[in-house]
Amino acid sequence: MIRRSALVAVMATALVATPQAQAAEPPSAGTWLAGQFAGGDHLVQGPDLPDPGLTADGVYALAAAGVGKSTATKAAAWLARPEQLEFLVGDGETESYVGGLVKLALVAQTLGTDPHAFAGVDLLERLAPLQDASGRYRDASADPAAEQTNAFTQALAIIVLKRAGLPSDEAVAYQVSTQCPDGGFPIAFAQPTCKSDVDGTAMVLQALLAVGEKTASPKALTWLAGQQKADGGFPSATAGSNANSTGLAIGALVAGGRAADADEAVAYLRSLQVGCSGPEAQRGAVAYDAAGYEQYPAIRATAQAMLGLARVSLADVSASSATAGVPAIDCGTTPPTTTTPPSPSPSPSPSPEPPASSEPPAPAPAGPDTPAVPPLAATGPGQAVPLTLLGSSTVLAGAVLLLVSRRRKVGA
Repeated sequence: MIRRSALVAVMATALVATPQAQAAEPPSAGTWLAGQFAGGDHLVQGPDLPDPGLTADGVYALAAAGVGKSTATKAAAWLARPEQLEFLVGDGETESYVGGLVKLALVAQTLGTDPHAFAGVDLLERLAPLQDASGRYRDASADPAAEQTNAFTQALAIIVLKRAGLPSDEAVAYQVSTQCPDGGFPIAFAQPTCKSDVDGTAMVLQALLAVGEKTASPKALTWLAGQQKADGGFPSATAGSNANSTGLAIGALVAGGRAADADEAVAYLRSLQVGCSGPEAQRGAVAYDAAGYEQYPAIRATAQAMLGLARVSLADVSASSATAGVPAIDCGTTPPTTTTPPSPSPSPSPSPEPPASSEPPAPAPAGPDTPAVPPLAATGPGQAVPLTLLGSSTVLAGAVLLLVSRRRKVGA
């Protein structure tokens, strides 16, 4: 399959909101996120830029919050369309992509459906031959340069195998072998220098703790907890405290029994959430960081923050008890009701090559110099993050330059 890339210029016109004082019970992040699904079934990383990886993240987020199951189910159906499916997992003959296979498997498991029969594809059967003798899962492609697996894809593979009741010993052993001397884990494998990363370590810990690994996990937990900032948040490799990295870290902290650290991190996420004093259309959203809310970065930030707010690991997330709709955001005195989220203006039908995102519409606190597309924690195919984090973004003359490639570095 030929990899094509296009440089898309998106004018940076994001709205900014100042930090809001939060009520004891802030507006529902799930209600806000459900309202961001274009056409009611997919999330976007920018105007008319469908993002399959982010859409999968949205499914996990709604399930973690226990709301919006009808929206999550529609999103899964959108991901099952031929154009999304092949983009994420390859054609199964000349190309197969680990990241897409495990993300879709987790979508199925989250919704209680069968990953062995996702749109006619046995995702786990197709994953099996991608494991090499070392235990590492690698993409299959005619182009060696297309290899994009990393700690995120390996960790997600371990998680979906565990959830499916399948053996993962070899995958776990390989993952453990990548631990850095300081106890953390890198995102990119086989680098000259092992550099521990918050996002990578959080993802790996969720996987290792799910399978009961007890050798590498304690040291990794200590390293991760040591990265927590005074504000309660966790930093990425290229930015300070942010919602994306913090959301991932909370899942690992909770699974590892670090309740106090997790509580501080949840409080940090709450400080980024738009409350009733914010603009009505932004209430419930979580900003990327304390600089403030911006529309598209807030989509991904809210999706990844919601797992943290719910204190749920990807190894445990489930929509089994989720409500079909979402609670109404009512900042008055009327008792809240449950409603079906409104859909934003439908976007054009996705092209056969949906743009990948890196690792993005809701408001929260803001600041004067907030980047239009900040570095984001990655959680699956279609995430933008620098090399060790998977993607890139550039702000130039008021425009956001997004590099949209046929396949993106796969994050978790």
